[in-house]
Amino acid sequence: MKSFPEKKSLIKLRNGNRIGYAIYGNKKNFPIFYFHGWPGSRFELKNIPLKKKKCFIIALERPGYGISDPISKFKILDWPKIVLEVANKLKIKKFSIIGVSGGAPFALACANTIKNKRLKSIAIVCALAPNKAKGMDKGRVGMLLNFGRKPFISWLIFNFLRMRLLNGNLEKSFNKWKNKIPLPEIDLKLFTMDRGRRLMENFKESVKHGITGVHRDANLYSNYWGFKLKNIKKKIFVWHGDKDLTVPIITNKYYKKKLKNKEIFIKPNEGHFSICYNFMNDIIQQVSE
Repeated sequence: MKSFPEKKSLIKLRNGNRIGYAIYGNKKNFPIFYFHGWPGSRFELKNIPLKKKKCFIIALERPGYGISDPISKFKILDWPKIVLEVANKLKIKKFSIIGVSGGAPFALACANTIKNKRLKSIAIVCALAPNKAKGMDKGRVGMLLNFGRKPFISWLIFNFLRMRLLNGNLEKSFNKWKNKIPLPEIDLKLFTMDRGRRLMENFKESVKHGITGVHRDANLYSNYWGFKLKNIKKKIFVWHGDKDLTVPIITNKYYKKKLKNKEIFIKPNEGHFSICYNFMNDIIQQVSE
């Protein structure tokens, strides 16, 4: 059986809305749903050196991102129902989940809601924490939550950034991003121009048809997620790099305190992007076993 990803795939839900997805790897392996970061799309994993013969990943786009239809009044706790419907349509009986950065709240929502054995394992990587967690008011993630609390201003700013991204040169866009974003040395070394171009392609795809997804998620992150971490009974694997300047490592203290069933992996000298590049195959193996 050949390896993927497919360029364009859509699943139509019962309510008529469509969810975009891409498949990576070989369907003979254990299925894993991948939840992209902020911003992100089904193409996010194109920048990761996956061992495609050893994985089967379904990368889903949340409503309003990429080719997924926007859904009015969508909340974090609406996502598990969509994931289960997608799993049913793909004839997937049992699966695991990996949520990266801004995808982590949605992975945890699934852990909270899908209580049966159908959901095997959950891993969150360089994860956003609830807005009250120490460190969530710092750096880039603090700026994101601040945008979420100012919906009108953020709508204008996100639209401006979208138009500049869609109409700009990808290499120039990457250089501007790289010069503005504080990155640890390990992330700076990681981003060759080729990887930087793929990163911009992922960002560009995320806002291809508008900013509904990125704007809504910024607001969702900055408010109560709709569930309490202490009520999650399923085991959560938590991965974070200690040099992360996007989501500070201190946020892990909140997860350590609030999650009852967890295993935490703090990787030395890894950043927000390098931990995914260097350890994604290990995380895939972990949630597949």
